[in-house]
Amino acid sequence: MASRVLRDVTNYKRSQLADRRKTFEERKTELLAQTQKSNDPILTLIEGLKKLGLKSTTAQTSNGGFSLSNTRQMLTQSTFDASIPSALPSAWQADLERLLAIQSNRFEYTDLFSRLATEWVDKPNDANLLLDTPFGGDSTADSSDAESFESVQVGREEMHRQRQEWDSFVFTERQTDTDAIESYLTNLFVEPQQKKKVRETDFEQLQKAFNEWTVTATCSNDDVELAIKAVLKADLLAGRKRDELIALSNAGKGVLAEVADVINMEIANLDDWSWKPSPTPAQMRKQMNGKYRVYMDPEIHQALLVQYIGIRFAVSTKDTFKSFLRSKAWPKSAHSSMSSKDHARFAYYLGERKVRLFGNSVLHTRREQFKDDFFLMQLPDKLEEGCRDYNASDASDEEDSGKKSPLEVKQTLLRLATTEMMVQRKIYGSFTLCQTDFKWFGPSLPHSTIFTVLDFLGVHDSYIGFFKQYLSMSLVFPQDGHSSEPRTRLCGVPISQTLSDVFGEIILACLDFAVSKATKGRCQLYRFHDDVWFWGQKGDCEVAWEAIKKFTDVMGLALNGEKTGSVHMSDKGGKASNTLPKGPVRWGFLVLDPSAGRWIVDMANVDEHIAEMRLQFAQCRSVFSYVQAWNSYMGRFLGNNFGHPANCLGIEHLDMVFATFKYIQKKLFVDDNNTTGCEDVTSYLKSIIEERFGTKDIANVFLYWPVELGGLELRNPFIPLMTAREDSQELPHDLLEIAWERDEEEYDTYKQAFKTTVKHQVDPPPGCDAEKFFSFEDFVRFREETSQSLKIAYEDLLDSPTIKGLESTRFVEYALNTLPLEFRKSKRIKTTFSAMDVYWRWTVHLYAAEAIERFGGLGVGEKEMLPVELVNLLRSERVRWQG
Repeated sequence: MASRVLRDVTNYKRSQLADRRKTFEERKTELLAQTQKSNDPILTLIEGLKKLGLKSTTAQTSNGGFSLSNTRQMLTQSTFDASIPSALPSAWQADLERLLAIQSNRFEYTDLFSRLATEWVDKPNDANLLLDTPFGGDSTADSSDAESFESVQVGREEMHRQRQEWDSFVFTERQTDTDAIESYLTNLFVEPQQKKKVRETDFEQLQKAFNEWTVTATCSNDDVELAIKAVLKADLLAGRKRDELIALSNAGKGVLAEVADVINMEIANLDDWSWKPSPTPAQMRKQMNGKYRVYMDPEIHQALLVQYIGIRFAVSTKDTFKSFLRSKAWPKSAHSSMSSKDHARFAYYLGERKVRLFGNSVLHTRREQFKDDFFLMQLPDKLEEGCRDYNASDASDEEDSGKKSPLEVKQTLLRLATTEMMVQRKIYGSFTLCQTDFKWFGPSLPHSTIFTVLDFLGVHDSYIGFFKQYLSMSLVFPQDGHSSEPRTRLCGVPISQTLSDVFGEIILACLDFAVSKATKGRCQLYRFHDDVWFWGQKGDCEVAWEAIKKFTDVMGLALNGEKTGSVHMSDKGGKASNTLPKGPVRWGFLVLDPSAGRWIVDMANVDEHIAEMRLQFAQCRSVFSYVQAWNSYMGRFLGNNFGHPANCLGIEHLDMVFATFKYIQKKLFVDDNNTTGCEDVTSYLKSIIEERFGTKDIANVFLYWPVELGGLELRNPFIPLMTAREDSQELPHDLLEIAWERDEEEYDTYKQAFKTTVKHQVDPPPGCDAEKFFSFEDFVRFREETSQSLKIAYEDLLDSPTIKGLESTRFVEYALNTLPLEFRKSKRIKTTFSAMDVYWRWTVHLYAAEAIERFGGLGVGEKEMLPVELVNLLRSERVRWQG
């Protein structure tokens, strides 16, 4: 799977390193022998070190190192100056000899790094073999891996079960009642009184935008580059084709221009387009959450074509629906909403200026957050964004877009649900939270439903024809064997393709509107793709649930009972709804405890994943693949699914996550006899490396240091939690109590101002007493629309604790200055403490002293001999999980 060129370069580097190391060790042995025999051992060492090219050392951490020339001059002084203690020359000699040991360490760990990189290339995990070999590509694995590959094809029972269920959806035509769908959409979007209007309605504007959409632009080199980036980001292609796509991204303008020409020719003849070659290979891949997904493996130019068209349709669709969201057709309200009469009363008692500030409220924050973060979140806003991978485990892909990544949106969902629970219980004394999702949404989406909805919304017939060809691809699973017959997709949409995302989001946008309309805007659907959440007061949630069930039935879909549930909390002793679904509400590894009103870790689920982690780690055939698996599971997946530190969750939640990580690490390394082999990942990796490569007393810094400095870059999951702990909220509810106190103070201020203001400048509205200020109960009756204090508290609860890393010290600043020039382009560890990410600041504090003691500075190895690019190439592909 690795580039053959980089493999050859690495082999050459290893050869050169072996020669240099051998020569150094021979000269080192000779020098130490000469030193023992010499009458002036220090001078002998200095001369010998100069010949070896070692001119300075930073091994002596107490004084910041010294140079050989300085040592020589001080040695000369000591022969004349009796004031210099006799012990000093012995210390100088020890430091000079340590410089030799440091250089030996640098050679040893450069060699170890190279051997670990080579091991990763030569021993890919079985899951990687499965991705590459069945499609007929050249595998970079040794032929000796064939036996293990054969065993992978047998697969696990769960994979076969999910494959059978997937087949039952995708290869069975599911007819829906298209007349019923059209009738449903007509009743949803077309108001009776609008049918007679001459002026264009909001929905008619939406239809017009869809009807006028077309792929007008000519594909350019830049467009091809964007398409390549999007396909790689979506992880659509793997193995050989992924390597070829990376090579294409680095090709010259002439090659990209030829690809653009092919795409333009395909677009010009879109009416006659079909998948070529056919059938398209397909394969199941294990996901980190234990589920399997079926990926298509089209030819590269076909993948780029459908991405080029898909991204344009996606951006246009989102822009069109956002205009509809902003229109008056889309209801927006709070549970207790102000009327025009209420506005008049507030204006009379508080003044027009205060009423104008009501726009700066919780209700406004909700609307903006729904629009910016959740509405059609699976679709990009701009062509440059490419696809939106909601399975991604980090936020790196969205860093430059100014937009929340899918991971950040998922974290926001947890914070919103938690904050709304606190706020609504405080205001109304009760709160209801519901969740559901659609069973096998992608594979089960009926084609008749897709095309009926697209036609109703006004999409042109020519594009619907293309979409039909796109969806009706012929598929074959190569791992089924050469005798397997191709089968035509009759239902569902392909995964990790932007066009598929558009189809799903268009249909679910109709559900978003249906729920908002049914509840008069009091309930919005907070969707993470087809994971559906809604909350509020019980009656509104019941209406929303009925709307969801009706939509599901009409569209020919099914809800997933395992992920459907509701929680009702009431300070007044109210009973749970008989209408809403039963079952717990879960987010990641958390489950909502209604009695405590907080999220707790589902330890049974954690134990299941510990067993899965042990299975996955056991199939890691190289140390680097183990590090990658650890970083994916412990460094990202688990931390992401426990919930990132947030003010609404507080320090109690953070400490619960700490305890869970400790529990996982303790259980993870217990063998089948329940005896502990290693206590943590550090000791475990050290034992593996010593067993395989014979290296003893492995430096901790080697494990945790970044790859670009010669380390393995093992992630420590505790550091991100520690950086947030100091500023975490002890009692999150106190933020609301402060808001309530500020409202009381504000009421008293306005009441006093009313008493001293000249009365009867304006006539009071009906129901207002010209002499008596309205009650505090009336003042706070519409807090969600009127209270700026509540809005501040609401946003504070949604926010993260201030990240506080360790402070810099004189030693750390000195250590950073020891970073050799050849390592100063590092993106992780920099010469300026404040320029580093807080994670790496913390890591430097932990391991810099060891790095200097054993390697003479922060660079672990010999930069020019480290196969960093080979390791980066291998790390760039996502971890593939054993199936």
